[in-house]
Amino acid sequence: MIVDDATGTVAEGGVELVPLDLAALNEDELIQLFPTPVQCAGALLKARAMIAHAPAVLAARSKAVKDAKRNLIVARGYARQAAIGRDAETRRLVAESDADVLKAWEAIDVAELALEYAREMRKTLSEDIEILRSLNANFRGEHR
Repeated sequence: MIVDDATGTVAEGGVELVPLDLAALNEDELIQLFPTPVQCAGALLKARAMIAHAPAVLAARSKAVKDAKRNLIVARGYARQAAIGRDAETRRLVAESDADVLKAWEAIDVAELALEYAREMRKTLSEDIEILRSLNANFRGEHR
């Protein structure tokens, strides 16, 4: 599974999990499963670069939610105007079943999901950075 950082879309890859028999591996093969100090340092730099963009991404996603809610209010208003001359209950029902109102609700759902995804990504990156910091600190002690 590959996730596009910009849009949050998930692309399914052709990679499948393979059962791993650790008992059958020799010491050299086991060591190859663990990251090198350079890989850990590179991963930490990449994670820090990604989390540096988090405030801007969260602000943009929050703005998208607010804009979508504003568009819903406008769409409801236009739908109610189109139903003038009917009783209040009918106007409300017409406004909620209008195509533009339904599209606005869908836009709100998409924007809120994108915002939640961005929040979860920031939280995950923060946790990853803590783990990578710990790994890097351990490597520095081992390689003195």
